[in-house]
Amino acid sequence: MAKKLLFCLMAAVMVLGVILVGCGGGGGDGGQPITIKMLIRNNDQRLGIGDYVGNQLEALGFETERQYGPGSVLSPIWLSGDPRDGEWHLVTGAWINTAVPRDEATNFGFFDTPLGAYSLLWDFFEPSENYLGNATKLYTNDFANMGEREDLFEATVPLSMEGSQWIWTDDRASFTPLQKDVACASDAYGGIEGSWLWAHTIHFRDLAGTPVLPLWDGGATNLTLRVALEDLLVEPWNGVMGSNWAFDQFAIRATCDNAFEYDVNDGLVWPHIATKADVIVKAGLPVGQTGTSTPWLNFSTTPGNISVPTTAWANWDATAQDFVNVAPGTTALTKTVVYYPTGTFGRPLHDGSTMDKEDFLLYAIMQFDRADSNSLLYDESYAPNWETFMTHFKGVDFDFSRTGEGYDLVVTHYDDQFYLDAELLARANSWFPNGNMAGGNLGPYVFDNIALGVLAEENGLLAFSNSKSDGMGIPWLSYVAGPSLDILHTIVTNITTPGNPYYRFLPYRDFLGAYVTNATLDTRYGNLHTWYTNLGHFWVGPGPYYLSDIDTLGDKLELDPFTSYPDDGTDWFFLMNPVPVTPPAHDGAWVDKITLEISLPHSAAIDRLQADTLDVYAAGLADADLYEEVKADTNLHYYLSAGLFDGLCCNPVGLFFPGTGKMNPFSLPVIREAMNWLIDRDHIVGEIFGGMAYARYTCVGTKTGDYINRYPALFAATNAAYAYNFALANSTIYAAMMAINGTTYVDGKYYYEPPA
Repeated sequence: MAKKLLFCLMAAVMVLGVILVGCGGGGGDGGQPITIKMLIRNNDQRLGIGDYVGNQLEALGFETERQYGPGSVLSPIWLSGDPRDGEWHLVTGAWINTAVPRDEATNFGFFDTPLGAYSLLWDFFEPSENYLGNATKLYTNDFANMGEREDLFEATVPLSMEGSQWIWTDDRASFTPLQKDVACASDAYGGIEGSWLWAHTIHFRDLAGTPVLPLWDGGATNLTLRVALEDLLVEPWNGVMGSNWAFDQFAIRATCDNAFEYDVNDGLVWPHIATKADVIVKAGLPVGQTGTSTPWLNFSTTPGNISVPTTAWANWDATAQDFVNVAPGTTALTKTVVYYPTGTFGRPLHDGSTMDKEDFLLYAIMQFDRADSNSLLYDESYAPNWETFMTHFKGVDFDFSRTGEGYDLVVTHYDDQFYLDAELLARANSWFPNGNMAGGNLGPYVFDNIALGVLAEENGLLAFSNSKSDGMGIPWLSYVAGPSLDILHTIVTNITTPGNPYYRFLPYRDFLGAYVTNATLDTRYGNLHTWYTNLGHFWVGPGPYYLSDIDTLGDKLELDPFTSYPDDGTDWFFLMNPVPVTPPAHDGAWVDKITLEISLPHSAAIDRLQADTLDVYAAGLADADLYEEVKADTNLHYYLSAGLFDGLCCNPVGLFFPGTGKMNPFSLPVIREAMNWLIDRDHIVGEIFGGMAYARYTCVGTKTGDYINRYPALFAATNAAYAYNFALANSTIYAAMMAINGTTYVDGKYYYEPPA
């Protein structure tokens, strides 16, 4: 399809080439110049990318208006704002894979369709029916074998180029610099910035490579780790639908744990809070166990579909306030059993409470309730992801009766969705209270603080998501800053005051009342109230560090060791390279304090590292000159990673913005497609990155198994079809613009008459 389209468009170049300069068309004379509003990140190579693309657009005949800034300044405009306001046409964006990607098939649905449900912007993505259908199948692994998967890729990649909301430019070859006496488990794709295990492993080491004990656990020196990032506190923090920015998640992950943790080297997983899992799939599905020697996973196949017991939960009824059981005769293609050992209920939380049934159950209920239109928590922006989840989800069972076998909880999940790696099924179907089953690990679901948010949203005071916040005109809920804190403080005061109408508030009381006692409510809310009184925020988790101080004006925060953390501090050292030498016995966090702040530009951060006023610059740098500088400094070292990638997001609203009446050419798929020919990716890689990047054309990364091993010919053909061709971009965009009534092209510039 792509090749056929290319030949057609090249023919159009021959026809139009003689009339491109200095002629009018489309109807009308003069009018307003067509100005493209660009939001350009200025803290890394996206500054160069944005200006280069802006210059190319001006060469076509558009005017550009360029606004520069860091993510915290630009995000409220494009990511948190309403795209109908017309405040932007193009934005330079970067994404990061925080674990080695084993399968990139979901990228089509995430980046180009409402399935991503990342923010209000995604609601306006309108892929073609064919593209959405194929993307959905790849998003949910709805294929019977690898041959069908290949057919889907062959059909979907061309459609993605025709209808993409993103124009991809590069995959970065990144490095993260730090002091030589600091080490951690850096991810092969996410680096330190995106590592899920950075806080569990980061430590100071002596000259022999031996980890140094912190003062809080008998060490000789108070160890403060000074970390800087490119940005911080970009969006509100809440585990339900809060910030997913890498900078915020860097700090958030230090406060979290998971049922299974990603292997930083290969993207598979290891058990953490859970101890083992059984994964059973229908024979013939393309699912395998990569780590066959790992005793924690029991993988097997079964000849036919798997029967789902009618005692399992299939949904939640907001009106009846109860789970809906599975219908008789329901079957599934996969069954995942995750085992949580004795002691899971009783793991300490930062505020003095302990994890228990209510954390898991509240989490489970809210996965469904927020998509039920009869619920006060209903969120339209959450519905698309949930609806997709429900197309393959068949049921889940929470078994609390296995204590005699050494388990506090056994979760059995039935589903038609599968992953190519059985290990990833265990993590995906763990139902551990962190983030959302339908997409996104955004932070801990701790019963007491989530319950405050439930009460706030039910009363129209706060909203968990930005989309609902914007629609209702109320604050986006944050557990760490802003107007949310006063509201949450009032709520927790009411809940802990006898005689108040909200005293001992229990969300979903008709169901949770069978599991949660008044004594539990008194303890948990009392601990949270004291926590806020002492620390001034409501962020609570189970991880090795807790949020001890936050300065939203100065964009700084501090993390202190959670000294009650129960796990051996060396548990994850085996994933590091090199593995630390003879570490001392120690539980939990390895430093006494972590300070986080913003440091820009990158060169200034390197200067601070060299002056020993900074220990870690947790940023994926792709600057050739700085790379050579760090390599030459014997007091520094670095970790390499390949997970950062860049692109330009197009505002899909149009053809005219309701908020301004201005034209938006990028609402037209043909113009978005033509942008691929307008951009010289070799120029970006060579001149802007100095060689520390790779040209990227599609939403599938160039350093992944799909790109390199499974479908190399497909991607080679796609790259060739969309190679830099200014003349083809020019003619294609010209033809599309001249088809718009009221548009003219005069003396090399585009003009338009606004509609009446």
